[in-house]
Amino acid sequence: MKIMVIGGTGFLGKAVVAKLKQNLENDVMAVGREYNSTMPYSWKPDAVICMPGLVGGIMKNKTEPYTMLVKNLQMNTEILDDCCRMKVPRALYILCGCSYPSKAQNPIKEESLFCGLPDENAMYYSLGKAINHLQVNAARKQFGLDWATVVPGNAYGPGDNFSENDSHVIAGLIRKFHQAKETHTDKVVLWGNGMPLRDFIYVDDVAEGIVMALDKHHTSLPINIASGKGTSIKEVAEMVKEVSGFQGDIEFDISFPNGPQVKVFDVERQQEILGFSPKVGLKEGIKKTYEWYSSHQVGGLI
Repeated sequence: MKIMVIGGTGFLGKAVVAKLKQNLENDVMAVGREYNSTMPYSWKPDAVICMPGLVGGIMKNKTEPYTMLVKNLQMNTEILDDCCRMKVPRALYILCGCSYPSKAQNPIKEESLFCGLPDENAMYYSLGKAINHLQVNAARKQFGLDWATVVPGNAYGPGDNFSENDSHVIAGLIRKFHQAKETHTDKVVLWGNGMPLRDFIYVDDVAEGIVMALDKHHTSLPINIASGKGTSIKEVAEMVKEVSGFQGDIEFDISFPNGPQVKVFDVERQQEILGFSPKVGLKEGIKKTYEWYSSHQVGGLI
């Protein structure tokens, strides 16, 4: 099977490509920023996994809402339109969990998509991604294409973005605690009150779920790929502190936003349709991620 992974040079994309290549019958092309509209036509893939994106944490979403909306909407619309015009028979689009309504009941079921607005801290990025899910379903209806969507939980792991301004929760915490340890700082200051619950899933587990969905998911309703378990930011911070060996204190700055208080995903359809459950526990995954980060330092700090 010829599979084109667009966004395949990024954090999650690399894990998906590696997982796909474990099946020697797959011919996999990983495409990153070098994507152009002639690629699907020249290579003629049997399937496309669409996951390119400009991503970032709360700060990036709050300070660059126009960029986050327009850039993501443009790139995904163009790619899916190219695939549609050449009638690529199979496509899997990777949506983001923040596209669900901020007031969705937890654990969040796939049916709640579009039943309200996403959290304001990531609303523009989220709605842009959600519109591309509608594009997937429109292609199903108008052209009979076997296209589908999956929604990963909060992915983390080796190779994540650990930058100061654009990282997500676990990568950002790892950077903070490692830097505090290396510079002998006596405390780490974190945003919010530490109480929000999030659904974290190790990157290799997400990749396995995506590959299984490519084989088994054939409906218009998305499928969550998540742990189904909520862990507070405070608990995660304590895990990172322990793994990093930092000896100081943790302080929470409540003048900064928390985001949604609870965001945990329902995994019933994941289990029923895919037969999938994550393998890597949170503490084990944090340990693997921290070890990768600390061994990939340039001049001591990334």
